[in-house]
Amino acid sequence: MRYPGKLQVTRMFSKIADIKKLNKEAAEYLRVHEKRYSYLFNMIKKIRTGIEKDHVITLDIGPSLFTKLLEAEFNSDTILSLGLEHEESRGGHLPANVELDKDHYFYFNLNDTQQPEKWLYLPSCDIIIMAEVLEHLYTAPTLVLKFLNNCLLPGGYLVIQTPNAASLKNRLSMLFGKNPFHMIRENADNPGHFREYTLKELLQIAEKTGFSVVEKNIQSYFTPVNSVESAYVAATNLLPQKFKDGITIVLKKDTNIE
Repeated sequence: MRYPGKLQVTRMFSKIADIKKLNKEAAEYLRVHEKRYSYLFNMIKKIRTGIEKDHVITLDIGPSLFTKLLEAEFNSDTILSLGLEHEESRGGHLPANVELDKDHYFYFNLNDTQQPEKWLYLPSCDIIIMAEVLEHLYTAPTLVLKFLNNCLLPGGYLVIQTPNAASLKNRLSMLFGKNPFHMIRENADNPGHFREYTLKELLQIAEKTGFSVVEKNIQSYFTPVNSVESAYVAATNLLPQKFKDGITIVLKKDTNIE
């Protein structure tokens, strides 16, 4: 799947926000993640096209500018979002001047999936998107995916994006004796990454939680911010897929699993 050009990405997001008026943090976040967003957007369009229904319910976990893009593009569908309280969810991915549809927003901490009695009741969804979220959770991913499986209609789709723990960058850091992962922050609402995963691990988790794999890919879809990062991305493009930075998998709820 190819990325749209930069102009097309800008037009996509111009539907939901004045790009020039984004604060510095949001503008930088969008620049770094524009390729990832476009890759994810094309993936969702592909999945949506294959669902033979006039009305689809999509849940975006971790509300962001991408949530607003879904609302603008699929305006005849229902777009739900799930996350922490709005102010806790703010940052470069969701600047303060971008409002969410509060009627379609659900507060839930996915770490609470450890306790089934705390599971949130949600409308049954056709598509669930969990992009750049899993690595921020300290709860076992099998518990998280069991909860999400429960939220999907039979045959529904779960799309996950998460960093590749086995990327070239992480391997090089370890080779030179440097921990590639940041220290957990002293901020319970934004602690950073607890755990990153390999593609093999994610596929094993999917199999244990009632999903079949529709698509899997590892891409270098984070835009470099300097010449060193540009050289790094160029190097990863010459290497096998497993050395790249970002994992995207599309899972489908097995219809024979209750």
